[in-house]
Amino acid sequence: MKSSACSKKWYVFYTYPKFERKVHKLLQEESYESFLPLHWVVRQWSDRKKRLQVPLFPNYIFVKIEYNKIFEVIKTPKIINCVKFNKTPAFLKQDEIDNIIQIIDNRYPIEVCCNMKTGDSVIITEGLLAGMKGVLVEERGSSRFAVRVESLQQSLLVNVPIVYLESNKVSV
Repeated sequence: MKSSACSKKWYVFYTYPKFERKVHKLLQEESYESFLPLHWVVRQWSDRKKRLQVPLFPNYIFVKIEYNKIFEVIKTPKIINCVKFNKTPAFLKQDEIDNIIQIIDNRYPIEVCCNMKTGDSVIITEGLLAGMKGVLVEERGSSRFAVRVESLQQSLLVNVPIVYLESNKVSV
């Protein structure tokens, strides 16, 4: 027995710059389940520093809907279009959304980088993110853990002590 919720996916929509929060609010007012991941950053101006909460993926918002609702969502003001790869609407798997939520909830410093594919496959063995799989990235001598969001062709980078990581050899 299949419910209609089973056919819902987290589709990715492109918004006008700086309108992610407004779109998120509009979608929720229309009873859509939307997700706008936010994280804290420190911005430096010439006269001051300020801590701001900004979108993790600028200009993107995720909406859990059935395929036939995509065009209704596109009609939302300030949404430009549904993100597509090879003419197919892009969507995130539930476990990708869950990974993003877990990283944000644990308040790890986050950096988004594009299309990361190199490095060893690893699994975190200790700490709040234990069990999470990803890629080890060495950057300027520090160990970083990348959680791949395949559907967006982007990665989230988290500083994790190297002793918390273990090789996760995957046979192809």
